[in-house]
Amino acid sequence: MAIVHRMKNMLGGLVDEAFLLPPRIGKSFLRPRTTDRGTYEAEVDFYINGGFTERPETFFRLPEEPPRVLGVEKKPFKGGAREIVSFASGFTPLNPLVQDRYLVRERNRTGYLVRWVHGDRPRPTVLCMHGFMLGDPDQAERMFRVENLYAAGLDAALLVAPFHWRRAPGGRFASRRAALMPDDVARTAEFFGQAVWDAGHAFSLLEQAGALRVGVIGASLGGYIGGIFACVSDKPAFLAMMVPAVHFSRPFSPDGFRMRFPVTRELGEKLSRVWEFHSPIRMKPRISKDDILIIASKGDHLCPFVFMDELWESWGRPRRRVLSGGHWLIFDNRERGREWYSFLQDKGFLGAAAR
Repeated sequence: MAIVHRMKNMLGGLVDEAFLLPPRIGKSFLRPRTTDRGTYEAEVDFYINGGFTERPETFFRLPEEPPRVLGVEKKPFKGGAREIVSFASGFTPLNPLVQDRYLVRERNRTGYLVRWVHGDRPRPTVLCMHGFMLGDPDQAERMFRVENLYAAGLDAALLVAPFHWRRAPGGRFASRRAALMPDDVARTAEFFGQAVWDAGHAFSLLEQAGALRVGVIGASLGGYIGGIFACVSDKPAFLAMMVPAVHFSRPFSPDGFRMRFPVTRELGEKLSRVWEFHSPIRMKPRISKDDILIIASKGDHLCPFVFMDELWESWGRPRRRVLSGGHWLIFDNRERGREWYSFLQDKGFLGAAAR
């Protein structure tokens, strides 16, 4: 049986490697960033000198007021409705050296919260956080199996991450170069700052709409964002992390990207510190470990299992389930579903306890 699991993990890992190959090849053809060493190092030093690399939780901010709603699009859904709520993010990068080139992406200044609601009474709500280069509500509806959650009596919601879907600067793969940027560690840090800020807005909007309780499920990059949010806010009723990213030193890192100047060992170490400081591994959750579920794949090459294992230990060994396969190819999907719905049941989101 152990041999079978190893074979499944190896096969899953091979699928992941096929996904990683194009960006690995492509980075050799990317134009180097138009900046000089002095400017880039000053941007990086902001996070180090400000103490954020030592105390990551102090970097993240949550909005004090609910956001300004810009519009609501509605269409029928299973006797209820699917709503797309657009809102003003209002986020400003903490690093003043990054603000202008971050805020110039005007489409990203508008946030989106998608809701699948029964509309009859307050219900427990599952807030979904999607993966890298995803975020389309139709795709998320399938990925998170919203129909099943809805049929179980829950409302569901989706927070669209910065630089994704309608927030992307343009083009199908724009999120690839606008969100995670290993050659621009400062702007990537601010991306996570905005993702957490907008998650605060999402909770405010759901509370205003009468959501009974709100739990978070994050997949891949969404698991990373959800993990950070649970470390700076105690609002989530639970956190479920599915094949989560929890550290970006592998397979994405600043190493190997061409710059217009030599990257010395000292600068390289600074880049790594800023690239990694916002990892959930570096922080502690503000919710109980009993309210956390981690489901990961042993052969995952996109979100390596070794980091998930480190997070699990650091967070006091919360509930988890380890599956066979990789990030995309998972052989135990039914087991994952059973664990997820068992967790929802235990957290009082299903059955009589949810009413």
